[in-house]
Amino acid sequence: MKEQQAQQLTIYIVSDSIGETAQRMIHATLTQFPDLTQIEIKKFPYIKDENEFLNVLELAHEKNAIVVTTLVSESFNALGHQYAQEHQISYIDYMSELITMIEQHTQSTPLMESGALRKMNTEYFKRIEAIEYSVKYDDGKHFTDIGEADALIVGVSRTSKTPLSMYLANKGYKIANIPLVPEVTIPESVFQHKGLKVFGLTASPNYIANIRKNRAEALGISKTSTYNSLDRIKKELSYAEEIFNKLNATVINTEYKSIEESAFYIEKFLQQND
Repeated sequence: MKEQQAQQLTIYIVSDSIGETAQRMIHATLTQFPDLTQIEIKKFPYIKDENEFLNVLELAHEKNAIVVTTLVSESFNALGHQYAQEHQISYIDYMSELITMIEQHTQSTPLMESGALRKMNTEYFKRIEAIEYSVKYDDGKHFTDIGEADALIVGVSRTSKTPLSMYLANKGYKIANIPLVPEVTIPESVFQHKGLKVFGLTASPNYIANIRKNRAEALGISKTSTYNSLDRIKKELSYAEEIFNKLNATVINTEYKSIEESAFYIEKFLQQND
């Protein structure tokens, strides 16, 4: 019976957000105690009221629970530490001491914002989703869910479609891109997405020819191939203009522009038209 009592562990997680930070730490710590069989972990998330917090502390005192907090509020932390000292309960504050240390070491001012980690995680997963989408819809590989894109980029070869798509994806935008080749028809379904924001990339024939010539040399292709022929490039650019008009695309001349410059223009447009 005594052995059973010794094995009992009760932990209360108290947070002004969802408490996932403390929960992860606790689970990592408990892996060091594989013999513990009677464990109760109870979460008290979104604590915003001092009376509510006091009720949890009183319950912890009654149940002999360890209290683990991830509270940003200085007043809540002061209240928790005071109660724990007066009533001799086991109390761990994961946030305030480390925040203070970092503040002292760096002279930086903390946000003191509840749920900042969750917000960061949300942005992180949004970025990962955008990258996965943009890789899938790169270079006209897929068309099925193209309507989900934040933007569609179209243009002839060597106008920086893929680098621009990946750059924007890393900022959390779902980007699809389609190469424009006169002999390859774009599915009619693409033109049916009237709300799709489309950007057409273009440059002068000589500029594209020079880039393609360098590309061809790097790949060991003949210098006089159709790929970098001026006549061929002019034909492609003429076709591209037709598609730009049909898709009501915002046209960007990428000649001598960095990826960052073109991306800045697209992002500004997307933010203005949210």
